[in-house]
Amino acid sequence: MDKYTKTVLAVIAFALVLIATQNVITPAKARGEDCGWNQYNPCYVKLVP
Repeated sequence: MDKYTKTVLAVIAFALVLIATQNVITPAKARGEDCGWNQYNPCYVKLVP
């Protein structure tokens, strides 16, 4: 492999590590008007076909 290919693969690997650790550092939270502000008041999603 040449230097360019190694650099591109290293950048891709670094980006994948950042994506994988993103929720560990800042967990995702639901946003809504009256839901999701604690674990006892969850948000519900209705799927409409």
